[in-house]
Formats: sequence, structure tokens, C-alpha cells
Amino acid sequence: MSDEDWGTATWRYWQEINNVLPARASFQNRPPVSVRARIAWERDGIEGVDGVATRLGFDGAIYVEFKDSRCSTLGIWLSPEDVWWQGKCLS
Repeated sequence: MSDEDWGTATWRYWQEINNVLPARASFQNRPPVSVRARIAWERDGIEGVDGVATRLGFDGAIYVEFKDSRCSTLGIWLSPEDVWWQGKCLS
């Protein structure tokens, strides 16, 4: 991620995220965990983005908060396959 001025981030930078999951009606708040998320941007392609996982859906989906001028929200829901953290077993 670059050293952008977040105060000037506007809709013109936004991109759809192709691997985002729908919002969850029910979830558990979890202690924050630093993660690396696989984001599939509409125009920029696949990229690893550092963020913080804060919620766990009952179906296993993970809510990741991150700051990027291309994202129009504070965070997104991702499948567990798209989120890595220290100590996660890679199969």
C-alpha cells in the first residue's frame, strides 16, 4: 500500500472487489488479529493487503478491516481461503 492522503480518497478511486462475500446478518465479534487478505480488485487484479480480522461469521466467513482508497467500505467479508494469519496451517 502506498503513502496516500486518505483525506482525499473519493469515489473516483473505488473499485469493485471480485471475491467479496455478502454481508452477514449474524456473526461473532472476535479479538482483533493482524491478517493478510487476498483481494481481487476489479481493475488492479489480485493483491495481498494487510488488515485486521474482527468478526467471524457462523459459516466461517471472516470480516477484514483495511484502509485502501480503492475500497468504499471500512472492511469486507472474505472466505477463510482468502485470509492468512500467523500460525494458520497452509494445506
